[in-house]
Amino acid sequence: MKAKHLVLSSLVCLLLLLCCGAAQALTIAAGAGYRRPVSELAQRFQAETGIQVDLVFGNMGQVISQIQGGAPVDLMLGDRAFLQKSGLAVVSISELGQGRMVLAWAKGGRLDSPQDLTQPAIKRLALPDPAKAVYGQAGRQFLERAGLSQAVREKLLVVGAVPQVSTYLISGEVDAGLLNLTDVLGIQDKIGGYLLIDPGLYDPIQIVVGLLASAPQAEEGRRFLAFLASPEARRIVAAHGL
Repeated sequence: MKAKHLVLSSLVCLLLLLCCGAAQALTIAAGAGYRRPVSELAQRFQAETGIQVDLVFGNMGQVISQIQGGAPVDLMLGDRAFLQKSGLAVVSISELGQGRMVLAWAKGGRLDSPQDLTQPAIKRLALPDPAKAVYGQAGRQFLERAGLSQAVREKLLVVGAVPQVSTYLISGEVDAGLLNLTDVLGIQDKIGGYLLIDPGLYDPIQIVVGLLASAPQAEEGRRFLAFLASPEARRIVAAHGL
């Protein structure tokens, strides 16, 4: 699928950076579900400062694994709790906002509440991999706390990352999917619709950007963290549902 190819391409680029040595560019790694806001923030920062920015996307598990292997990444964007559990040494953190999970459905369908997932019309429900993706963990928590786990167990299709959920929804290969609001806002004209999930049904998702202790471009990284506090950066973040 196209989304899978994008994730793999990002990881290949990260490996090339590791093997060939980093150019004089700021490298930001992020969960794949935040491709759109991170790309927009990077473009604006580069335009304002002239500092080149390289971006790497994947599920959090994949990206963290590459960084632990020595990949030359300066900044990591993702869920604070996931980042803390990773063991990566972080010297400074900037908060972006709260991640919000949604239940989305493909065109031709409609869900009035999460309980509608039990309807026979919903045959396939896509979920990011809970072992590697924050929204996979959150989706699993939601299904358990809403009392839906057993009812939808045979309908679940576990995929690698959030963009794959979006791709399956757009193509109609699944009837519904659990993913983040940020990604859904970028595809809302290509799907049937979405519902915000009660945040009490999953652990809080606090999206942050951390400057890694091993950052090759630490000074540029600090400038990017300072940029995130600017009105323009906050506008971009809010527009993407954070």
